[in-house]
Amino acid sequence: MFISYAQNFEDVMLNRLFSDRNEGFYIDVGAHHPYYDSVTKAFYDRGWRGINIEPVKQYFDLLQQERTQDINLNFALGQTASELTFYELEGTGLSSFDRETVQEIADRDDYQVLTYQVPVKTLADICQEYVTQQIDFLKIDVEGWEEQVLLGNNWQKFRPIIILLEATIPNSPVKVKTNIPQLLIKQNYEHVYFDGLNDYYLAKEHSELKSHFATPPNVFDRFISARLHEKEQELHILNNKYKDQFYEVKRLTQHLKEQQQSKQTKTNLSSAEVLELETQLNEARQLVMAMETSKFWKMRSAWFKLKRILAR
Repeated sequence: MFISYAQNFEDVMLNRLFSDRNEGFYIDVGAHHPYYDSVTKAFYDRGWRGINIEPVKQYFDLLQQERTQDINLNFALGQTASELTFYELEGTGLSSFDRETVQEIADRDDYQVLTYQVPVKTLADICQEYVTQQIDFLKIDVEGWEEQVLLGNNWQKFRPIIILLEATIPNSPVKVKTNIPQLLIKQNYEHVYFDGLNDYYLAKEHSELKSHFATPPNVFDRFISARLHEKEQELHILNNKYKDQFYEVKRLTQHLKEQQQSKQTKTNLSSAEVLELETQLNEARQLVMAMETSKFWKMRSAWFKLKRILAR
């Protein structure tokens, strides 16, 4: 079962291309968090390695801590090497060089904006310095700066198999108008998929992989979201924590049944008393069934209800 960490199941789509590979290489521009909404986390866990580029110091430090086998770089990418004013939307992944867009989000959602200078390098320079193998995928999420990143690459020398980049206005489903389609078509890339948030471009020399983009993520991809996987792990812990109580409940229910049978055979109970015993036993049975079939966080409530029944 593939665990998906990405925001929009981008890693599920990529896994279709690379599911049989335990080694590979990625470049993540605007990597943000090493875990939450990460396109590369699932691949890193599988043995892949790559480059994470993140200008926000808080998230760069997390990458340094969690991605010790990756190359983590604390600056931004652009068309040319320089230094630019960066607008950090504190506590989010929406920081950008675009002051107007960042300020609009900050005003709307009451975020604080931090302003400071950030060094900018080119994708070509980074590849020249660090890349010694095929780039399997390039992911770019830089809140409207994607075109500038692409303009800084040497496309004859460094050609990722697949490029995915955010293609909508930040925090919006509306596609932004850029020159990216023409730029990448000119470099022999073909647009193969739009997932509502990202555009995917495939290098034409790998056109045999195009069929993987015929459908969106679905049940046949055999995946589970990381958040749901976390909840299942929590449920497993609760299961282990309360299973002793569960078996004690079943033992006490059996005891209650034997007590009812004993009273019926040894004494002359009134019909009202017999009915009361039967009611108690039925309640106990229902609670055991609920504990067997329901989520374990409901088990504690069922446990205390049954204890009250037994105490009557």
